[in-house]
Amino acid sequence: MSTERTAVRGATRRAIGVRAGLTLPKIVDAARSLDPDALTMQALADHLGVDRKALNHHVSDRDTLLALVALDTFSSTFSAVEIAAHAGWQDACRSYARGFTESAIAAGVLAERIRLTDAYVTKVLEPTEAVLQTMVAAGFDDETAMRTLSALTNICLAYARDVVLATRSNTSPRTAILRDALAQRDADKLPTLARIAELPVTTYDQTQLDLSIDTFIAGAEARQRNGRTSAQQHP
Repeated sequence: MSTERTAVRGATRRAIGVRAGLTLPKIVDAARSLDPDALTMQALADHLGVDRKALNHHVSDRDTLLALVALDTFSSTFSAVEIAAHAGWQDACRSYARGFTESAIAAGVLAERIRLTDAYVTKVLEPTEAVLQTMVAAGFDDETAMRTLSALTNICLAYARDVVLATRSNTSPRTAILRDALAQRDADKLPTLARIAELPVTTYDQTQLDLSIDTFIAGAEARQRNGRTSAQQHP
């Protein structure tokens, strides 16, 4: 009996921490196979057949776990994005933006968990380097290129999160919110909003994304031209 108890205790100890044979990539890979809405530390531990404490050796809590899964899903898709070496900066930005957006949408509900942290930057170095090279070659100084690409990233991430929300709710949240708000007011005093609210238009489609990217590029082009003009006037 004593021998049996010792064996049980030994098995339990082996299920804790690194002795359970866990690595962070293995944990994230297993977590990706579970429904994000039902993903908890305990559910993942049960799925892996280990004590929950074994997970805590690598991941501190559920929020951290969800963020890791979101980043892994995003980066596995975005890593396939290629920026043509001969592309102009405008086309490079378009390729980057569409690839980024598709990758964020691929994360589904976890798109809300994508954080532009050090871990994120490490995952997207190659496409980021490619775009920045085209911008610097076109005359952007390093700081402006960095700030400009950061603005594009924020645009794409916000759009992707909107698309995921619209898909999950199976409706157009922005239009629904506007119509509900107008129903509580005198719509005759807000004729433009009332008219727009009735348009059969969604702001969660490809047309919206293309408009956002084109508007961004037009603004970056204007800023670049103004910068050159200012430099010529004040050498």
